[in-house]
Amino acid sequence: MIVTEHRAHACCCAKCGTETRAAFPEGVTAPVQYGPRVAGIVVYLLHFQFLPEKRLAALMADLFGVHLVTATIAGMSRNCAARFQGFAAVVRDHVAAAAVKHMDETGFRIGGKTQWLHIASTIWLTFYRVSPKRGSLLDNVLGIVVHDHWKPYYTLKGVLHALCNAHHLRELQALVEIEKEDWARKMQRLLRRACHVTNLARERGVPLKPGLIALIERCYDGVLANGLAFHEAQPTLAKAKRRGRPPRRVGHNLLLRLSTRKQDVLRFLTNPSVPFTNNLAERDGRMMKLRQKISGGFRSEDGAKDFAVIRSVLSTARKQGWNMLRTLTSEPARLIADIRVA
Repeated sequence: MIVTEHRAHACCCAKCGTETRAAFPEGVTAPVQYGPRVAGIVVYLLHFQFLPEKRLAALMADLFGVHLVTATIAGMSRNCAARFQGFAAVVRDHVAAAAVKHMDETGFRIGGKTQWLHIASTIWLTFYRVSPKRGSLLDNVLGIVVHDHWKPYYTLKGVLHALCNAHHLRELQALVEIEKEDWARKMQRLLRRACHVTNLARERGVPLKPGLIALIERCYDGVLANGLAFHEAQPTLAKAKRRGRPPRRVGHNLLLRLSTRKQDVLRFLTNPSVPFTNNLAERDGRMMKLRQKISGGFRSEDGAKDFAVIRSVLSTARKQGWNMLRTLTSEPARLIADIRVA
């Protein structure tokens, strides 16, 4: 631990008696305080490595001889979030304007109630935000949105959609194993082969040939036709209620989705920038669930919002290849100028 002393000299004018005192460096506001590196290490361990506050205080004492109380740790977190509010807003705008972005949402416990952490990300940027409503969507979104077919995403105006085929493969696998539906096995094999040939084309830096795309689409239509014929031949399920349409089987619902959203399912074939899955957003959200398992959620909404801001900074820094400690101790304006968008 290095201690730096600052002295401000004062001078008194011999004629008028006015005293002039030198200014302290920016950020030095108290007689004794911790420096930016200590605060940066604390914020990194708290919000990126998810150490609980009491264990974090013990670690700082054992390794560095810095004795912190939990209130000081919370204050460092609040101050960091306040400094990086503008940075997070810039990341939000870049993600909204990106040609391809991934979106997902996950439940978040705040004050003993379930709220929602919304994730919007690209390969270079990550933006998190907290909302009490699951249906709260990001504003001013353009381009292509990759998601898992959650219906509110289809209310976004002026965007194209690409569906996560990892979700489709899992649903198809369940139909193969449990329901023994042959069309599901064929569709599963077709999507995997389409993913494979698309990856090969991207590695070579060439687009898929139109003839191959047309062949995949014909096979796709054929599998759907066989599956729909199979389900239409099945006996009607009994209604749970008197009113409304008869219920459909799980496989039948999946077939209708794959049919009506065909372009969104197969968009990765025609647009090389569109991935086969929404795994990017799911990876960005997976660590948030780990944070909840360790600490059980947040006591206040302000604490959750601070966490979302800081996590946006740290996740973006990791994708940009920046040094974490240098990021947390740098001026946000300098980081904004260095952001790589595409």
